[in-house]
This record gives sequence, structure tokens and C-alpha cells, in this order.
Amino acid sequence: MVVKTLRKNPNEVRPLPEELFNIMKKAGKPWELYQIGPKNYVRWPNYKKYKDEIYNFPIRKNDVWINTLGRSGTTLMTEMVWQICNDMDFEKGFEKPLIERVPYFEYATFRYNEERKEELLKENANDPKRLETIKSMLTLEWERSEYPETRVYKSHLPLSLLPPELAKEARVIYVVRNPKDMAVSAYHFGQMFFDQPPFEQYWDIFERGLIWGTFFEQAKEAWDIRHQENVLFVFYEDIVKDMRSTILKVCKFLGKTYTDSEIDKLTEHMHIDNFRKNASVNKNYFDYDSKEERAKRTLRGNNFIRQGKVDTYKELFTSELEERADKWIRENYKNTDMRFPNMPE
Repeated sequence: MVVKTLRKNPNEVRPLPEELFNIMKKAGKPWELYQIGPKNYVRWPNYKKYKDEIYNFPIRKNDVWINTLGRSGTTLMTEMVWQICNDMDFEKGFEKPLIERVPYFEYATFRYNEERKEELLKENANDPKRLETIKSMLTLEWERSEYPETRVYKSHLPLSLLPPELAKEARVIYVVRNPKDMAVSAYHFGQMFFDQPPFEQYWDIFERGLIWGTFFEQAKEAWDIRHQENVLFVFYEDIVKDMRSTILKVCKFLGKTYTDSEIDKLTEHMHIDNFRKNASVNKNYFDYDSKEERAKRTLRGNNFIRQGKVDTYKELFTSELEERADKWIRENYKNTDMRFPNMPE
């Protein structure tokens, strides 16, 4: 699909200020980043190239979008939604990687350039299954030639950077996780690919919105429209607390009805012990990188699907850092009535 006429994306793109770049550089992350729009969302260089295509992507009424900040239960919700939308086809789910069943909407815009894409396709030419997945992952969504009847997407982009009609036309499920747990999960995730700074330094750039985006601003965009008919706002902590109730809530939101035994089967399928063993979901996009990059990651270990628990922040937070983080959260509470279930005030 090629978009012919594009509305101008109103979100201005600016280079990351030198002061913030130096903070990232000191943390061992001298990345080329840009600030986007009035809320200073931080994104990759290619966002500027594709921002109008992203903003103008044609939305369908039967689309389902899972939007989150990274490491907030995205994979958990994505698998749940795909199964609910596809009549709980567990056999197909095991056979086809989740990252191919549910496209990561903006992935192809930032991970690989055309030269890198050709290298990967050539390297995997003799592995048809891997090649199919790589082609799917690296196809820009507006250039796909075929779509399923019900498109399910995941995205980490703030809602304000996506098509403005998204939450009015499609169904949007937004998942938010306590930022302390999210940061710890993101820290471990990053360790699979590169050296991380001490966690206290990592929290500093996280709090500044330099890793996954400006946390509260992005979450509030969804929280403020949570009462709209096409929006379901979910806390990760509630999923972990009662998976079955969450499944029933999502089924109702999507207009799907299943028997008690089918709900029980999906609940068991989603249990963290089974989820961690499921090769289809326990993959991430870097599993389809070059052999050299995969070898490096193997040496670092795989922390893609981790514990599936609440309050994991205690692994890395000192009492002093926890006090700082809680103060930051309370300061941001002043601007919203959103409250995390495991930190009500």
C-alpha cells in the first residue's frame, strides 16, 4: 500500500540538545536521537524520514492496536489479543512467530536501512522460514500488499505521533506498567545487546525520557481518553494479579465470546511458566539479525521473557534511588489522576 496524499505531521523534529546528548554519551549511549513535538518525545533518526507516512497510515475500523511504552507487558498482551482475535488458534500460534503474526508497526522504520536489509535477506536465502519472517519484519506497513481481515498491531509510539483518528476508528488497548519495574525490565533487556551503565545512571536517563520516551506524558495521552468506546486502558499489575479476568475484559472489549473451558485454556497458555517456554513469543527482533550479532547476543544471554512479576524493581533500586524515584512519581501524580495499583499515592 502506498500513501499518495499525506497530511503534514504537525510534530516538529529537532536534534537532541547538546546537554542531553552529553548525558547519553556519558552513559555510554552516544546515539543520534531527536526530540519530537511539544512533549519532547525522543525518537530515532529515521522517524524524520517517515513521520508523515506514520501519521497518515490508513486506519481500518476492525484494526486492533496494542500500544505501550516498552517492557510493559507488550508481548503478553499481544499474544493474548492475537489468540482472542483468531479463535484461539494455538497450533498456528506455536508455528508462526508472534513477531510475524502481529507486526511491530514502526519497527522497519528504524532498525534497518535498505543496504542492511539486503544483507540479511542474502544471508538467510537458504532458510525459507527465517527469510519469510525477516521480509515481514522489514516491510514498511504502508507498503504491504496483503493484510489479514483483522489487523493486529503493536506500537511503542505515543498516540500523538500516530494517525489522529486511530482511537476513534480502530480499537486501542493501552498497557502501562509502574515505571520502576519497567526501567528494571528495560535495563535487563538492554544488557542482551550492549553494555549498560550503572543502574543509577540508567535511571537518570530513563527519568529524563531519553530511553523509552517521556514516560508520564506518553501514558497520560492514553489515560486521558480511556473512557472512549474504542479504548481499553490496562495496568500491567492487574494482568499479573488476575490473568483470567483480564482475558475476559479484553474479550468483551473486542466483542468476542468464548466458553469457560476456552478461557481456561487461554489462561493456562498465558501463564508465565508456559509463556517463557513458548518459542513463538520468546523471540525478539534481534533473533533475526546477522549471525555475527546473534552470536554476540548468545554470549550475553536471553532476558526477553523474564519473570512476569510485580515489584521487580527491588532487584536494582537502592533505598536512596527508590526514594528519588518515588518523589518523581509523586511529582507527576500532581498532573494526573492516574495511579499505579502497586503505588496508589
